[in-house]
Amino acid sequence: MLAGVASADQVFSTPTGAVNPLTGTPVSATADFSLSGTTLTLTLTNTITGIGSAGQLLTGLTFTLSNGSGVSLNSEMGDLLTVNSDKTFTDLGTSALGWGFGTTGTNTFEVCMICTGGVTSGVTPKEGILGPVSGDGKYDNANSSIAGSGPHNPYVNGTATYKFAVPTGVTASNVFFQFGTTPGGAISAPEPASILLLGLGLLGLAVLTGRRSLTA
Repeated sequence: MLAGVASADQVFSTPTGAVNPLTGTPVSATADFSLSGTTLTLTLTNTITGIGSAGQLLTGLTFTLSNGSGVSLNSEMGDLLTVNSDKTFTDLGTSALGWGFGTTGTNTFEVCMICTGGVTSGVTPKEGILGPVSGDGKYDNANSSIAGSGPHNPYVNGTATYKFAVPTGVTASNVFFQFGTTPGGAISAPEPASILLLGLGLLGLAVLTGRRSLTA
């Protein structure tokens, strides 16, 4: 049973209290890697509440796979919306996204609206991922870099999903979140809890096996 827990997704999160190193504004996000056969699904979510400026938009992710052979991006989807000058929004519906994807080194890849390492995106500076709305259903704290911003509209509403073709059994590591509309707003994510669960599961399995051997 303990080893079974290890099949959970690899979920990477920004450290508590993280800020965009370029703007000093607080940021928060998660990256969920879920493997099914040769399909790796990445779910990117901006979790910052009360988003105020473009420096808090989630605009890219860099990650390393344990086996990068033949990796390709098959689809990228998100619910698009425009944020109006009065802080309300207009939902445009779920659509294919135009983020860039490519390799930045051995087994290292990037999905990005703001890209680095030679990767390009056709939608820069649009389609940044927003955090959740305020309690009244608006983006109350959004300044003019978000609300009514022609260059940055439309945005992705909270979460974007990317599906990759990958070798079987791959795992992700060395995850960096990119925030803001200027390259350089990258934040490293600690290794996910699922890796720790894997270690604990195997340890628990070894202990149980040892006990059974002693009592056999």
